[in-house]
Amino acid sequence: MSTAHVRALLDHVDAKLPRESWPHWTEGWPHEIEAGLLDAAFSARATYGTPTTGVRAVITRWRDHRAAPLDDLTALAAHADEPEGLLAVLNNRQRVPGNYTTKAEAVASAARSLTELGCTTSADLRDDEAQRNAIVGVPGFGAATWECLAMQLGIRTAESHRLVCEFLGEALDLEAPPSTADAEHLVASAAVRLEITPATFTHAVWRHQRAQRRVASAR
Repeated sequence: MSTAHVRALLDHVDAKLPRESWPHWTEGWPHEIEAGLLDAAFSARATYGTPTTGVRAVITRWRDHRAAPLDDLTALAAHADEPEGLLAVLNNRQRVPGNYTTKAEAVASAARSLTELGCTTSADLRDDEAQRNAIVGVPGFGAATWECLAMQLGIRTAESHRLVCEFLGEALDLEAPPSTADAEHLVASAAVRLEITPATFTHAVWRHQRAQRRVASAR
């Protein structure tokens, strides 16, 4: 891929997800599985917000409550049987798609399911069937919840890679998405130009593609 391709990609980024107005130019929550799970749950059908509103406000409240690094799911899992305490801390009673439970209750249930598999920290998370099923099996959660959790922790799934490649293909007006090698080169080159990490670039693009998909499905 040439310098012209990288320039075209940057122009597409400026047009579709400008950094000054797009809230997702972050690396996600590396090494913080609790924050990643909360993000995956509370960002569903909700405004992402600023550090003091929306999803990030929920995570901030949990961080203040924990007063510790957010990388131990047992803290959330402890609320699975009696979620009222978690609801009070998070101060958010949004409900999951399908209205089965509150998002806080679903988070606690998912945390317990993962810990029962031996997944308690970010280092334990991997894209395998058992862990995926632990998330997808929670009423109101689904494949998108799992994909979001994995992305927050820097785990690239086949689906997240496909979404990023779709964006790159659209940016360069390609007939087919770029190869894995070309995609990695484009992401790395664009990240250098933007003075961010490749993880930050990938996260922002992935979030944008998910939002576009939701808009398309609602039509």
